[in-house]
Amino acid sequence: MPQNQTAPEPALRCPYDRSEGYYVTHPNGQVSHFYLDSFVDPWLPQEEKPVIILNHGCARTAAMWYSWVPRLARRFVVIRRDARGHGKSSFPKRLSPWSDHQNNEYEGGYQWDLDTMLCEIVDMLDQLNIKKVIFLGEATSGEVGHAFAAKYPERTIALITCSTPTLLPPAAINMFAVGESSWAEAVIKYGARGWNERLARNPGTLPKDPTYLEWLLDEASKTKREGLAGYVIFLTYLTSRPFLKNIKKPYLILAPTNSVAVPLSESRWISEQVPGSKMVEIEAPGHEIFSEAPDKCIDAVLEFLDEIHV
Repeated sequence: MPQNQTAPEPALRCPYDRSEGYYVTHPNGQVSHFYLDSFVDPWLPQEEKPVIILNHGCARTAAMWYSWVPRLARRFVVIRRDARGHGKSSFPKRLSPWSDHQNNEYEGGYQWDLDTMLCEIVDMLDQLNIKKVIFLGEATSGEVGHAFAAKYPERTIALITCSTPTLLPPAAINMFAVGESSWAEAVIKYGARGWNERLARNPGTLPKDPTYLEWLLDEASKTKREGLAGYVIFLTYLTSRPFLKNIKKPYLILAPTNSVAVPLSESRWISEQVPGSKMVEIEAPGHEIFSEAPDKCIDAVLEFLDEIHV
């Protein structure tokens, strides 16, 4: 071994991904973190290297897509981005009290709303010189995907959503508050890890495998409570229903069979609103089919993309 070179850790102790990822800074000053993985043949022309962007749900991180990377990255350029306020992405300081959802003031006049979320995604693609993507959104990020496909069809190859609602009903918001006055106040009180621990007490929410759950909680703890709280206020008032009728691109719905947050009836209703969409039921213990049944999900994704010749 050359001098001054550190011996690698034993293979079984190595983290699955040692890369720190990449960052883009948006015109509004916020910073988005993402990973980029590709094992597409490097000699292929750019038009034969389609890009798929993986967008995680609330209180998750880009790292949680790790099990999807090996199969997707051989065929696609895979971007896994941390949502605003999650993981290594930045977030604005909140000026309004966390209990005040009527006056959502943030430092620098930041507007934490759907238009801003969409503009930041488009800006990231522009900075990376990516013209079109397959947009895959898990859970509430699928709602952002609905709006992205409807408002930016020229940037959309196809849309895929996974365990995605079209809004969060009062019963869900109340469940997410885990006994506190509001969802945001619960996040501020307990942090991302503590909030997830309390949510996991509800059947059909978080995975039950104890070793995976411990890893998930550790990964979730990398998200700052203030960033997550700002995001959940955004989600509290988000609905993607007005956008469904304007989705004209190929659309795959990965529907969980046992989610307490997104019942099959919701996925079927979404499919009915988007003519030509395809729905695949994914059998898994709970809501998080992307982590509890990744290969079933990936099989459905690859079959769908074959069908539309991507």
